[in-house]
Amino acid sequence: MDTGLQPALEEKELLEQANQPKLEETAAAFWRFLKSPRCLSDTPTPSAQVWLPFLQLFAMNTATAFGAALLVFGLMTVLGMDPLAGHKLESFLLDTHFVLAFLLVAVVGPVVEEFFFRLPLRFTKARAFTAFLGICLFCLPLALEVLGTSSLINIVLVTLLMLLTIAFLLSDTWSERLRQVWQRHFGVVFYTFSLLFALMHLANFENLDVPLALMPLLVVPQFIGGLFWGYIRLRYSLTWAILGHGLFNAIAIALSYITM
Repeated sequence: MDTGLQPALEEKELLEQANQPKLEETAAAFWRFLKSPRCLSDTPTPSAQVWLPFLQLFAMNTATAFGAALLVFGLMTVLGMDPLAGHKLESFLLDTHFVLAFLLVAVVGPVVEEFFFRLPLRFTKARAFTAFLGICLFCLPLALEVLGTSSLINIVLVTLLMLLTIAFLLSDTWSERLRQVWQRHFGVVFYTFSLLFALMHLANFENLDVPLALMPLLVVPQFIGGLFWGYIRLRYSLTWAILGHGLFNAIAIALSYITM
């Protein structure tokens, strides 16, 4: 046997092991990121090296999010509330063909939500504009609905924010200032996007028998998902975040059909 090949084989084996992190290593890296969020390197990673850590992160998110849902909804039920009574998913599934429902929940929804809430994590002027547009379209209307403001006030506030967003897009000065704030306080930016993403899902509930102060607990699973998809978007790419989000929603919709 040609022993000259041995060093090359050992180097290849070490490289393969480095590309196959253990679950605890992936979890530790994710935890370090959550303690100090930062814009990770955007150097493309070959897909062959992504699948294992991606599936590990997906499994962690699924277990954590479903566990949090069981805990939150279980405690509320014990306290005499019925948090799922006003959820729109059941009526949506009953009124929509399975194929269309699956496409909307597991494909279209993740693409749109990741575009507005995860794409802007890496700052550019266009992506910041996308973030503000998402706030105008999804978050502000929901907040105004919860506050019970009149339709006229809602229209005025949304229009005003849209005009400010357009003004920002046209201003290099404001864009540069925002970029500096974005980079200096990236941790705040990251957690804000995750929180806004979660709160947006309160729109899935109506006629809630839950005190206003407890409503954010209803979307803790979505907040957890936002943390994972945000990390995956920064660590790998937006495509991987969309894929993970879509797979999670596919599992959720499948379980919903089974338990209806």
